[in-house]
Amino acid sequence: MSVLAAAGLWAVGLVLLVSGLSHARAPRSTRVALRAHGTLPPAAHRGVALVLGPVELVLALGLLAGGLGVLDAAAVRALGLGAALLCLAFAAYLRVVRRRTAGQEVPCGCGLGTTPVTGWSVVRAGLLGALALTGAALPTGPWDAGTGAPVWAQVVVAAAGGLALAVATAALPAARAVPAGLTTLTGAAR
Repeated sequence: MSVLAAAGLWAVGLVLLVSGLSHARAPRSTRVALRAHGTLPPAAHRGVALVLGPVELVLALGLLAGGLGVLDAAAVRALGLGAALLCLAFAAYLRVVRRRTAGQEVPCGCGLGTTPVTGWSVVRAGLLGALALTGAALPTGPWDAGTGAPVWAQVVVAAAGGLALAVATAALPAARAVPAGLTTLTGAAR
């Protein structure tokens, strides 16, 4: 197993796990976001809201298992490609939403908080797609001590990298959002 492949798989898997749990627990908030986006036909909102969470959860659990090295390479590749397609579809969809709702603040609906759709939402989805593709493209399989580092050290480095990437990509849009009424320490409005 490549440390980079595992880190990418775990990063995307962790983000999809949190997002999938949120979507599965609260499909109504997903429907509200879809309605605010105004891109999909209203008849599709309920179905998308009900299916999205379980799809994300299946991909998440598969990517996490793939990063552990317990799945064969073909399964990991398929899961990585599926996650990449989903994330890149999110990026394209959010780009369309940004164009349609220019100047309006609409919820992202990505299951990672109440952040509005911004350019950073599009970037995050694209980054996750790239990480999933990286995890799918690199060698996977059982961990191997023949690389010079003990297996436990490889797993720790991959897990730390995956967690850091997951947190960074999940927090990206919220970290870049600037509240409308922000003032500096001197009291000047921004």
